[in-house]
Amino acid sequence: MQCWKCGAELKNLLLPFSRYEECSKCRADLHACLGCRHYDPSAADACREYRAEFTLDKDKANFCDFFTVHTKAYKSQDTAAAQKARAALAEMFGEDLPADDVDSSLTAQTEADRALAELKNLFGEGE
Repeated sequence: MQCWKCGAELKNLLLPFSRYEECSKCRADLHACLGCRHYDPSAADACREYRAEFTLDKDKANFCDFFTVHTKAYKSQDTAAAQKARAALAEMFGEDLPADDVDSSLTAQTEADRALAELKNLFGEGE
């Protein structure tokens, strides 16, 4: 069984999923439409179960009584075109392209730390 968002192997989980179950790697809600066997973007309300209530946020945990785990819900995406476009934009604007292997939350924290250091230097507190 895989996480619908990151594809991480899910082990030692009790079925059926609790509404509060999360992926241990990416923290995505597992009891969500995107991880359900009935999820179908081309169907009405993106669900093949006609008795299910409408759910607006397909990636958030919900209380659907018809939720059934889709063991192969993860679909890897080819990001080569997006990476090429980011590289072209970064080159155009003279920016450094962020490393692919850096976690986005770590990058955001680093940017926040850098901004705080610049702020302290501006007011003479960073010496």
